[in-house]
Amino acid sequence: MRDENLAWSISSFFLHPSSLVYMDTMAEIINCPACARKLHVPESFYGQTVQCPECAHQFVADPHASSVQTTPPGPKAPPQEDELPRRRRPDYDDDLDDDFDERRPLRRPGIPHRGGTILALGIISLVIFPYTTVVCGPLAWIMGNADLAEIRAGRMDQGGEGMVQAGRVLGMISTILMLAGIVLLCGMVGLFALTAH
Repeated sequence: MRDENLAWSISSFFLHPSSLVYMDTMAEIINCPACARKLHVPESFYGQTVQCPECAHQFVADPHASSVQTTPPGPKAPPQEDELPRRRRPDYDDDLDDDFDERRPLRRPGIPHRGGTILALGIISLVIFPYTTVVCGPLAWIMGNADLAEIRAGRMDQGGEGMVQAGRVLGMISTILMLAGIVLLCGMVGLFALTAH
């Protein structure tokens, strides 16, 4: 039973022309004793029963027979269509038409974020500290809180979350520094008033 299965697998191997042409292992050309057809037999089948695909005659593949010719391994099989690397399309649109392009990301749903504005307010409130902090610091903090709530709820574009968060933090820092400065200034004025009397 094992020999019959092996003979069947050998015959199915030889029935495909692609397996006759493209081999990766060293193969011997053995003539079928019944019909004299030339068969390529891989090294792994030496000494086993094989079947001729032409006349279905079964015989033992003997590499030392007088009718044996050695052939070097054949060329690699050409890659299937699925295995071929796909050429990448250029990123630019050379014909400038208005056709839909699948590679372009679609606009994110929701309201556009105000990350650039909030970040600019936060930076201005820290850089020009005492003069703009009264307006820009609290404004960046309030706008940042509102926009972060909208982004996390999914109603605003999530692409600007980092800028909104950074502007909010800068607004918080400048506002806290401003309030601490006001408290310190009031304390110093009160202390000066007490010591003056």
